[in-house]
Amino acid sequence: MATTTTPVKAAPAIAERVAERLPHRDGHAWTVAPYAAWWTTRPAARLTQAGRTGALILAAHPWSTEIAWQLDDREPYEPDLSLDRMAPEPVVRETLRLLLPRLDDAAAAAYAQPFATEAHRMRLLHLNLIGSAVRAQGAATLNTAGAQPNSNVLTWGAQGVRFAVTLIGANPACDLSVTGPVTAVERVLPLFLPEPADRTPRFPLRTVGTRLGRRVAAHLAQFTDVDQLDDSGLTFGDATGPFGYIAPAVDPVARVRDSTPAFAELHGVGVDHLVHLAPLLAR
Repeated sequence: MATTTTPVKAAPAIAERVAERLPHRDGHAWTVAPYAAWWTTRPAARLTQAGRTGALILAAHPWSTEIAWQLDDREPYEPDLSLDRMAPEPVVRETLRLLLPRLDDAAAAAYAQPFATEAHRMRLLHLNLIGSAVRAQGAATLNTAGAQPNSNVLTWGAQGVRFAVTLIGANPACDLSVTGPVTAVERVLPLFLPEPADRTPRFPLRTVGTRLGRRVAAHLAQFTDVDQLDDSGLTFGDATGPFGYIAPAVDPVARVRDSTPAFAELHGVGVDHLVHLAPLLAR
């Protein structure tokens, strides 16, 4: 790991508040130590968790917070995420949504064993972390082999919504499917998307060919980009965070009610993010 001659100052107070809100793994909380970040002379901290490869580097400014992820062979020389926020909740939200999945993915690529048995063990370990958090909310879970090669699936239901989390190979980023009434699907998807913009972008609803598509597109456009595919399904999200797909309506011309069935897929979802959201997804 690279070293620096910048004097180490006391860790910023927000680092402790962020660490308290990040999910535990196997009972291990995040710990905070003062750190000298390469990109700033402002107070910074290194956040680590026992049993986890890598760390987070957090620097506090008067009106913003900067975060980066670190591995043994990756010393960050600039922040990976800059937020004009100083409250811990939005910092935790974006860390779970954007940074920890990237850290886990890089760690898996750098340190994963080249054996299928090890990848299978890690898939089950990650799914059990999510499953334990879901079961703690009173929902029953089912763990099965996936339809794709080298995949495993965790499923559960809550309030008429069916969730399925899939892990494939050694990739620690999850695929999440959500099946249920459109009003419930619309409630779940924003949990994984950017916060609403100050101004909702104008979305050309005339180009969406189904009533269900127009309703969902109008809702998701508050949070992220939305496009229609040739099959009349919708894609949403971008490469920096979770992205997904809304299946086209079974009956394109049918009137859309809150109870109309809808199916959505999300990709690139972090294990810790799902653990953190278990109270909202499992009851």
